[in-house]
Amino acid sequence: MKVIRKLTLPALLISSLGLTACGGSDSNAGDTSAEAIPAPLNASYYGLWQLSGDAYVGISEQSITTYVNDPTSGCIEASLFKIVSSTANSAVAQDIKTGEMSNSTFKLNGANLQISQDGETLEFFAGNLIDITNGCSNDSGIEQMELTIDLTYLPPYVSINRDTQLTGRVEYQYGVHFDINQNGQVDAGDVAIQILHFKDSQSSSANTALAELGANIWAFIPRQQAAGYFTLTSSSGISMVQVSQTENRLKFTVDMSQHPLLAYVDDNTPLFIYTYLDYSQPETTVIADWQDGPWNWSSQFHEDRYPDVNFTRLNLHANGNMLDATNDLLRGEAKWVDIQAVHLSFN
Repeated sequence: MKVIRKLTLPALLISSLGLTACGGSDSNAGDTSAEAIPAPLNASYYGLWQLSGDAYVGISEQSITTYVNDPTSGCIEASLFKIVSSTANSAVAQDIKTGEMSNSTFKLNGANLQISQDGETLEFFAGNLIDITNGCSNDSGIEQMELTIDLTYLPPYVSINRDTQLTGRVEYQYGVHFDINQNGQVDAGDVAIQILHFKDSQSSSANTALAELGANIWAFIPRQQAAGYFTLTSSSGISMVQVSQTENRLKFTVDMSQHPLLAYVDDNTPLFIYTYLDYSQPETTVIADWQDGPWNWSSQFHEDRYPDVNFTRLNLHANGNMLDATNDLLRGEAKWVDIQAVHLSFN
């Protein structure tokens, strides 16, 4: 399999796709004295930009991510760069895998973005990354990840699309967040594996097992020409992650080739586990044989996290086992989100 691990952004895209760059470097790409002043990269350069149907670059305040389709194997290769210094129109970025540094300059040509480096310039247009599944293989040889989250209590089913909930609001969320660009922040370039259910305006209220809501892989994508990010999963809507519930335990089984960003996940990747429940207007009816339910809650929002702040790493925990204190919720009272233990392993 062809593995694309190039340092520079234009060189990465040119060499992998056989593209021809715009003729030479742009003398107007950044030649004013003001540009030498350290500053955040201009927000007009933020966003997801498309070079062709097979190449994208995502630029944010802290990081740069490229996605390139490998025509030989048909898989998508992601490359991550952490911005270590910048001016309004240039950035020095560090390759997350190799540690090497590169310096790129940026300029808008109408609505398009020109990226220049080492005498080469590529021009991108604003693009929507519709589907970024089918990643190339992991350098470390990791093929599968298993994550189990033990909660203080989980019921046999949950209520979804409740009439009291606002359309579009997240009702249930359980997952793990990976800081794969390793900048200590939740931002564009990261990836999450999670159960996530929104109130659906097209569906009526129903009871369903939590695992039946499905789990998926979500990429954090920079907003177009604005600070912040949005999250994106497979355009097909098909769940890419196996998830099951056994009493109070949720188990996620992940094929690491399902998403290109997972090639950057290993036992040294910063991560945190999270749970979230938005249950507006809790009912008072007690359900027999349930240890906990809305009749015990006074809050609308319930949330827990491990660790409580910042990130941890798998290699800090013997045998991948992590223990969390009982009743240490960030907010709310629901035992449904109270993390007790986490186990994470790679195969």
